[in-house]
Amino acid sequence: MVLKAESFLCNIFYILSSIPIVKQTYQITVIKYLLFAFVFLLIVQTASAQFRFGVTAGPVLSSLVRDNNLSARAGKVGFLIGGVAKLNVGDLGWFFQSGITYTLEGDNDQNLNFVKVPLIIGFDASDDVNIHVAYNLAWQVGNHNNVQDFYNDTANILGVGFEVYLSEKFAIGSRLSYGLSNLVKEPTGAKQFDVKPFTFDLYLTYFFK
Repeated sequence: MVLKAESFLCNIFYILSSIPIVKQTYQITVIKYLLFAFVFLLIVQTASAQFRFGVTAGPVLSSLVRDNNLSARAGKVGFLIGGVAKLNVGDLGWFFQSGITYTLEGDNDQNLNFVKVPLIIGFDASDDVNIHVAYNLAWQVGNHNNVQDFYNDTANILGVGFEVYLSEKFAIGSRLSYGLSNLVKEPTGAKQFDVKPFTFDLYLTYFFK
């Protein structure tokens, strides 16, 4: 049942990222609108803006989707660790968040190490829960089995998730993410394979203030 649910969500992400106009313009468009939204909110509510800084860590359930086939290989359990910076915008309930995280992910045959810089826009649906959209710029920093020879150094990853505020300083969250760009480099006479990361993150965040 879990595998079927993951396959269904994976197919939705795959279809969206396969639309020609989306595939050609998503990087510029996503970054443009995220930055525009952030600047707009910052200008409107500069006087009441509040920055918060913290650290985050947790397990990552991941797999590599090959040619839209999630069940081709078994997944793996990795982890994430990093720092976060959050900008709460007035009393509107909106926030912008970024930071830097290190993640270990991949599948049962390959360990992929990424450094990710997320661009997150979220909304506090209540005093205890937020929902958010995350666009990750990811850089590959190491792996096993020499896959760096045919994998790109960077990846573009889109995610959706939610967080529950346990207290003023602690929050627990989850995020489902799927790669927008193919990890495999352009082939030199070989068959083109489509490989994209698919992850489910569970994490705990501690804010210093």
